[in-house]
Amino acid sequence: MSTLRFGLWVSIALIATTSIPGCATKNPENRLIGPESATNPRTPARPALLLGSKAISRDALWPLLAEYGGAEIVREIVLDHAIAEELRKAGLTISEDDVEAERVKLMTRLAPDAEMEEAAEITRVVLESRGLGPERLRGLLTRNAGLRKLIASDAEPTPESVELAYRVRYGPKRDTRIISTGTAASAQDMLMEIRNRAHDIGLLAAFAEIATKNSIDNSANLGGSLGPISAEDPGLPVSLRQVLASIEPMSLSSIVALENSYAVILVEQDIPAENVTLDEVYVGLETDVRERQQRLMMETRARQLLTEYQPSVLDGSLRWSWDRRGELSPR
Repeated sequence: MSTLRFGLWVSIALIATTSIPGCATKNPENRLIGPESATNPRTPARPALLLGSKAISRDALWPLLAEYGGAEIVREIVLDHAIAEELRKAGLTISEDDVEAERVKLMTRLAPDAEMEEAAEITRVVLESRGLGPERLRGLLTRNAGLRKLIASDAEPTPESVELAYRVRYGPKRDTRIISTGTAASAQDMLMEIRNRAHDIGLLAAFAEIATKNSIDNSANLGGSLGPISAEDPGLPVSLRQVLASIEPMSLSSIVALENSYAVILVEQDIPAENVTLDEVYVGLETDVRERQQRLMMETRARQLLTEYQPSVLDGSLRWSWDRRGELSPR
């Protein structure tokens, strides 16, 4: 299912620009809001660009940069400051080992099956495509380490959650296709079109054809195929899980209302459970569930902190960008 999630923003694009207590950095004071950076800069002002013999100052670039990416940067500064404050209040610190652990987690998520050297290169390419160079990557890892410290004591998986993960991963699945669209009316039109085309080319081919042409889901290029999924997967919308639990193979669902769209579902076939016992995989599943719970709790905590720590944006160009932040999806 294709949904932009705040989790990606937390895991990939949060940029630390101030220090977190207990973590050694080259510049431990707050570079952006500390008194030294405001009144006593370390280096004299110098041109930011040279165009032939013409010098372009940083002041000339600032309004453009602030309008272009100011809201995102303000979010990051606010969250970084909030994490530092919450760690201080809780008497918590993070170490270089904590930061390095975040680096490994990030590489594992972005390149789960790659060797370490290959994973590092894949991670570099992905992060650079999001504008994360060495300094911003350091900030990302530091910030995630801080968030993880803040929620760690609440993220222990229960036996029930591990058993659910076992059923989702190793239990029965349904090979599923989806067509997603923006309105109920268009979903109804596509449902009728599938039925009409099925008389000529068969139901599966008709569904794949309409999905490829019309679906707004990321699976459109695959003819709407989501692959084998579990009807118990808590990551799926409740309405979709209900359909998966009831629909017969090779029959069309009625229109399904999702959070921001409407869908038609086709289950191709049932796939039986794997021959794996819970005891054989319990330790690995427990680790996976803990990591998932931590990510979800980190996302929730980050949202709360962004609400609690509200800045006063004084610069006009920066305020222009900040006031329009609601029009942008979190990245």
